[in-house]
Amino acid sequence: MAQIVNMILDALTTRLTEVCQVQVNADDLTYADVVKKGLLQQSKTQKNVSIGISGGDHDDPNYTDGIVTLEKLPNIAMQIAAREIGGGQTWWRRGVVRIECFFIRERLTEDEAHVAGYEVLGRVQSAIENIDLTGLVDDYGERAQQIFCFGNTYFESGGPPKSFIFRGKVLWQCFTERP
Repeated sequence: MAQIVNMILDALTTRLTEVCQVQVNADDLTYADVVKKGLLQQSKTQKNVSIGISGGDHDDPNYTDGIVTLEKLPNIAMQIAAREIGGGQTWWRRGVVRIECFFIRERLTEDEAHVAGYEVLGRVQSAIENIDLTGLVDDYGERAQQIFCFGNTYFESGGPPKSFIFRGKVLWQCFTERP
């Protein structure tokens, strides 16, 4: 049985693989060595750029899915009816895309690492916002409508002399309709 969150994660993985690997030269510093659904658990020093796509956020158990009117969900300037006469609900399905950029082997300057790190972040955000979810319906009748990036946290760690690391996450939520 297919469930909508897993289908959204698969669509995100496919899109981010296309945009961050297929469309980027493998010799490019910003090429994503790893794009995967789930947690990033591989060696950090062997791969420059890693992207992990998850439903929810294991750092924040309160980052929940829910009907669009659930009070603890962030207001992203969308006003959507929560329920329809005769049945049906609208939900936010939420998750994160983790980004890890370990610019250690390349011995970049801090400015070069900033440029490369933020190029990866921009590429990921653009890919998420431009994904086509047309026809994505699970075995329970829930239909994905539109996905939004609504926030991110991204920061530098590591550092001098030339071992700069950028890591963070992009927060996304997808508007779905349930029967």
